This record gives sequence, C-alpha cells and structure tokens, in this order.
Amino acid sequence: MPDLLLSAVMIKAHAGRLRVHELACTFAADAARLARTFRGPGHLERGDQLVRAALSICSNIAEACGRGSVAEFRQFLVYARGSAQEAITHLRVAGALDPVLHRAIRALEDRVVLISKMIGRLHAHPPPVR
Repeated sequence: MPDLLLSAVMIKAHAGRLRVHELACTFAADAARLARTFRGPGHLERGDQLVRAALSICSNIAEACGRGSVAEFRQFLVYARGSAQEAITHLRVAGALDPVLHRAIRALEDRVVLISKMIGRLHAHPPPVR
C-alpha cells in the first residue's frame, strides 16, 4: 500500500544536482572516446552500440527527473539501469576482442557498475518532494 501512495506523489528532481547523472555523463564521454579506438571486425558497430547504451544511461536519468510522479521517476531509472547492463556487456565483448584495451575497458566497467548501484539506490530512495 505505501508504494501506491508514493506513486501518486509528485517529485521534484533536477538531473544537474544528481551525482549519478554527472558520473553517467562523464562515463558516456569516456565510452565514446574508447569506442573510437576499437579494432577488428565490426568495430564501428560495436563502438556505436556502446556509445548508444552509455548515452541512454544519462538520458534516462535526466528524463526520470523530468517526470512528475515517483512511479514514472522509478520507471526511467529502471531503463537507465538496463542501459548500464547493456554497456557492461559491450565493454566485456570489446575486452575479449581487443586485449590491448583491457585496462581502459576494466576501468570503464568498474565505473558503470558503480553507476548502476547508484541508480538502484536512487530508485529505492527517490529525492524528497519539495
């Protein structure tokens, strides 16, 4: 029952004030830089998919903040977390295909895992209504 009450409550969140959004935007820029270095068969497509997933994380967090209710806010955070999982998958495949980039890929993987955890915490504890 408390979840039903929360979904009707209007939320006021601003993406620019959320640390997770800032980290997600930085991750997206770094993922785009890394994608430019991919080599091998399908490197352009793999890079494009990684960049799309990375951009989707920060975009969905921003869209969550633009929604009115807690339920909508949470739904877009679910989308953002799904995009984070997709980015992890693309990074793992890239690492398997290009071991030279292992260290850079591992660093990005660690960051996106942290972002995913932060999204989970934000989902569980949305910002207070103002």
